[in-house]
Amino acid sequence: MSYRRRFAIVLIGLLVFAPRSQAAEVKLGFSIRLEGEGFFLNPLVKRLFVEEVTKGSLAEAAGMRAGDEIVKIEGQVVAGKRALSLQGFMKLDPGETRTMRLKHADGTEFEARITKPKP
Repeated sequence: MSYRRRFAIVLIGLLVFAPRSQAAEVKLGFSIRLEGEGFFLNPLVKRLFVEEVTKGSLAEAAGMRAGDEIVKIEGQVVAGKRALSLQGFMKLDPGETRTMRLKHADGTEFEARITKPKP
């Protein structure tokens, strides 16, 4: 009998990755849905999807849409990574930029660049 379980986890925006002291900061403006296997606190990522994009957010301005699959973050393939190893990519200092390779539902791929504004 296999002890592996398939599951999906919904992680809501930057609040999952940021300490309380940063909760009032500018958010990236999207939530993700992770499909993975293994222990639920640090699963092996199979696929990572944009679940929701906030209207007027940095993510919307970068061209992200609900349903997009995040294929790469900063040139690193997401599939096969542990969920906790991806957390650092969601923490941006003011002026810092993240580049993500995404795939729209129609199969077209594009790069989204999100820069956290300076105060």
